[in-house]
Amino acid sequence: MNHEVFRLGELFCGPGGIACGAMRARSDDGRFTIEHAWANDYDPDTCLTYTTNICPDSPETVFCVDVKDLNISELGEIDAFCYGFPCNSFSSVGEHKGLANEKFGQLYWYGIEVLKTHRPKWFLAENVSGIRSAGSGDFQIILDDMKSAGYRLCVNLYKAEKYGIPQTRHRVIIVGIRDDIPVEFHVPDPAQYARCDISAGTALTG
Repeated sequence: MNHEVFRLGELFCGPGGIACGAMRARSDDGRFTIEHAWANDYDPDTCLTYTTNICPDSPETVFCVDVKDLNISELGEIDAFCYGFPCNSFSSVGEHKGLANEKFGQLYWYGIEVLKTHRPKWFLAENVSGIRSAGSGDFQIILDDMKSAGYRLCVNLYKAEKYGIPQTRHRVIIVGIRDDIPVEFHVPDPAQYARCDISAGTALTG
């Protein structure tokens, strides 16, 4: 049985939440695993936390720079890509301006550049549930750009509490598989986590 390792690149990596989960993930048969390749964020403390927890032996692979100044074409080759692009423009708690927000609204596009430049086999993008209604058809524009980059998409609103996580956290997660790869992604059935369906209050009080 061949072992395949997906080299993971990240934009807006934060302190490493996605990478931490990704590097612990593996297929049931152990054939597929994920390893860190490179990551980017603009906050020094965030990048230091990421480096300490994810790649302490290769700090040079974490690029602490504004994504607008990042040379995407010079980043290393990757097989997988993840990015939780900033949600400031899409959160229903904020101004909800969507793509019209000049500071944050267009940042998703840097992920599109990664897809076009490095052609990873698959990607995962995450954002708040409010992205579905921000702006005027903005979510569809983002999805269309991802499709145009050469990916089939599976879009789903995940509710953390349905997957055994004691948080009322709802997030849209987009999984893209490169068009030339004959694999379909299926949303995990939350029914298998039914016994773990506990509230944050229960978790705190025991």
